[in-house]
Amino acid sequence: MLALIAGGCDPEVESDAELDSVDLAVAEADFTDAGQPKILSHAELFAGVDDPPPAPGADEASDEFSSADEQDGEAIYGGTTVPVCGWASTVELGGSCTGTLVDPQVVIYAAHCGASYNKIYFGEKYTAAAKSVTPQWCKIYPGGQPGSGNDFAVCKLSTPVTDVPIVPILMGCETSNLQPGKQVTLVGFGNADNGPYGVKRQVTTTINGFQGDEISIGGNGKDTCQGDSGGPAFIKLADGTWRVFGITSYGGACGSGGMYSMMHKGIAWFEQQTAIDLTPCHDANGTWNPGPKCFNFQTNPGSVNDTWSGGCNAGAPNGAYSATCGSPYQGGGNPPPPPPPPPADVPCTGCTEYSGSLSGSGDSDQHPNASYYTSNGAGAHEGYLVGPAGTDFDLLLYKWNGSAWAVVAKAETASTNETVKYNGTAGHYTWLIQSYSGAGAYKFYAKKPN
Repeated sequence: MLALIAGGCDPEVESDAELDSVDLAVAEADFTDAGQPKILSHAELFAGVDDPPPAPGADEASDEFSSADEQDGEAIYGGTTVPVCGWASTVELGGSCTGTLVDPQVVIYAAHCGASYNKIYFGEKYTAAAKSVTPQWCKIYPGGQPGSGNDFAVCKLSTPVTDVPIVPILMGCETSNLQPGKQVTLVGFGNADNGPYGVKRQVTTTINGFQGDEISIGGNGKDTCQGDSGGPAFIKLADGTWRVFGITSYGGACGSGGMYSMMHKGIAWFEQQTAIDLTPCHDANGTWNPGPKCFNFQTNPGSVNDTWSGGCNAGAPNGAYSATCGSPYQGGGNPPPPPPPPPADVPCTGCTEYSGSLSGSGDSDQHPNASYYTSNGAGAHEGYLVGPAGTDFDLLLYKWNGSAWAVVAKAETASTNETVKYNGTAGHYTWLIQSYSGAGAYKFYAKKPN
C-alpha cells in the first residue's frame, strides 16, 4: 500500500482536441452587428504579435483563461478536471501534495506529506496558480501516519484568504451521513490515468466502509492517486449544502480505492494548534452550537462558473442559517455579509476582466493578455468592451482556422462601448480591441463556453 504523495516533477498539461475550420456561413448567421467575415493573413491581423498558435497539444495558451479545459476525458482516476473556481478551497502544497482551506487562515492536509512548505497555491493548475500564500507555519500531528486514522497536518497562513468560499467540516450528527454506498467527491492535484501531476481534478465515487478510525472510499477505476495525499473528500447533505470530511491518506494501485483519515477526529488538535474555531456550527466535541458564521453554505462548489478575480463566490450559496443538527442560529451577532455585487460597470456575471490602453487610431490589443484561448466545445462567446469617453474603439472576435485568423464576429459602432455575443464551435479564439479614433484606457470583459 502506498501513501499518495507525488515526487518532484515538472508537470505539463496536454490536450488532444482538434481544431475545426471556420464555417463562414454559420459565422455570418451568428454575427451580432458584424458583416461578411473576411479571412486575413496573420501578419495583417496581428503585426508584432508572435506566430499563430501551435496545434492543440502545446502549452502556450493562456492558462488564466483556459486551464480548466486543457484536459479532456477522464482524470484523477475516472473523473474530470474542474472548472475555473471549482472546489476553490482545494489547494496545492508546492509540488507533492494537496490540502484544504477550512478557514481563511487554516489549511488541513496529511501528516505523511511533511511540514516543509513555503507556498500554498490556489487555482486549477499548479504551474499557473491563480494566487499563492505563505504559511506562517505547518505542523504534523505527533505520531500521525497512514494506517492510524490520524494522518493529520495543518498549516496556519500568515495572511487570511478572505475571498475563497469555505466548505465547512462535517461534524456532530452530520457524520451519520458517512455510510457505505453514499456518494462522495474526491479532489486533488495528483497523477491521473491520462494526465500529469499539477492539475486539479475531481471524481465522484462511493464510500465502501470503515476500518477503525479510517474510512475506505472508491475503487472500480474511480480513485485518488499519488499527489492527491492530504486532499479533501466532500459529501452533500440533505439540505443541499456540502461538507468536507476526508483527508486522502494511502491506497494500493491507483483506481482500486483508498483510505482516508477523517477531519472531525482531529478537530480538537487542529483548533488547539491554530487557536481558531474551525467549526462554525459545532463545538470541537461535535455538540450543535451554531454561531453567526453557521450561515450561507455553498450548494454548488464544484461547478462555480466564476473567476478568481471575482472571488470565486458564485457557488450558489443557500442564503440560510444551517439547521443540520438542531435549531439554526438565533442571534447574538450578525452573519457574515453576502459577497458584494459586481461593480455597476461590470456588464456580466462570471466574466474575466482585462484592462489596457490604446494610443490612438490603428492601435490594438489582443486578449486574453496578448494571447488566445481554447474552447473545447460549442457554445456562446461573450465580449464586453467599455471604452473611454469620446473615443470609437471596436471589438472583434477571431478564430484560428488552421492557417490564419478569421473574423467570426465584430462590433464596430460609433459608441464607446461594444458588445459581441457569438455561438461558435470548438477551437482557438482571440479577441482584438482596436481604436478607430481616440486614445485612452479601457476595460474588457470576456466569457467563453462552459
